[in-house]
Amino acid sequence: MSRFSRQRVAAAVAFAVLLAGGSGAAWWQATRLPKRFAPVVEGRLYRSGEASPAQLARLHREYGVRRVICLLNPDAPVTQAERDAARRLGVEWHNVPLPGNGASTPADRERLLALLTEPNAPPTLVHCAAGVNRTGLAVGLYRLRVQGWPLADVMKELHAFGFEDEPQHENLRQALAEAAQASSGGR
Repeated sequence: MSRFSRQRVAAAVAFAVLLAGGSGAAWWQATRLPKRFAPVVEGRLYRSGEASPAQLARLHREYGVRRVICLLNPDAPVTQAERDAARRLGVEWHNVPLPGNGASTPADRERLLALLTEPNAPPTLVHCAAGVNRTGLAVGLYRLRVQGWPLADVMKELHAFGFEDEPQHENLRQALAEAAQASSGGR
């Protein structure tokens, strides 16, 4: 089914919900994509802000997402709801909790790269709350290591997704600079 056809079906379902007296807010939540949703590699890797259970179901159905890498606090209610929704959908769910400023340890980055570069991984969504700092770090590591992007292009993409490059982001910048150095072989 084409994306246009899916949108028409979603609109028809929404209209039916409204006619039946359903909540417009519930419809909106179920039909919209998570904020900052975008393909990194179409059909393989996607990025976004946090995904509600309804949005995760949509991503599973329409984009074939079969695995989630959540960068949020595992004890937060929103994270628990997503984990439960993933379980119901049969979606693999991984958690690499990072603070909101995108700071990480070398072990965090190694775990992210191991998940992101797994050769037989199903279509994957990597996300944090807003889809900016933590997600930007994960995608930046992927771009550097797998796709061979230069650090300047990774930083441009970070900014395009809303990165504000504040002093509290020094750990994130340094992690990407180190990854760029390692990917270039020290050149």
